[in-house]
Amino acid sequence: MRHEKEYLVNEIVDKIKDSDSLFLTSYLGLNAESITLLRKECYKGSSQYLVVKNRILKIALEKAGLEVNEDVKSVLLKSTAVAFSKDDAVAVAKSLIKFRKDKGLPKMKGGYIDGKWFDDKQVEAFSKLPSREVLLAQLMGTIKGPLNGFVTVLSAPMRNFVCALKAVGEKK
Repeated sequence: MRHEKEYLVNEIVDKIKDSDSLFLTSYLGLNAESITLLRKECYKGSSQYLVVKNRILKIALEKAGLEVNEDVKSVLLKSTAVAFSKDDAVAVAKSLIKFRKDKGLPKMKGGYIDGKWFDDKQVEAFSKLPSREVLLAQLMGTIKGPLNGFVTVLSAPMRNFVCALKAVGEKK
């Protein structure tokens, strides 16, 4: 492998290792202006969108220690661009799907989330999940409900005692 390609593979390996998830898309049909717009959208979601040659991506995935099975190899055909997501994978998936709905492109090929490969339909279903903030709020609400009930039950005898004392004081 030439020095330039080796350097490029190492750059992609570093990006893969720094990312929590990857989303593979086909950029075929997107012009330079659309790709720039998509890169800006991905950047808002703390991700990076790069066009990568399939062979270099395959080598980089293997070097990074990711499983490259036949399903992944079948996805690495024709034009491929990768969205590397560091923080919120749901936000990046949502932005890619939203961009596709608005512009008609890029076609989702698949994704790598939490150590597992997903096909395009699974990535689309993943993008419909609530955002991280909403999930945390739902979790807090779920935790808070029973705790509020528990505190209410614990404070009931004291509240009843105070009400009884108040009633006796008003009666006299």
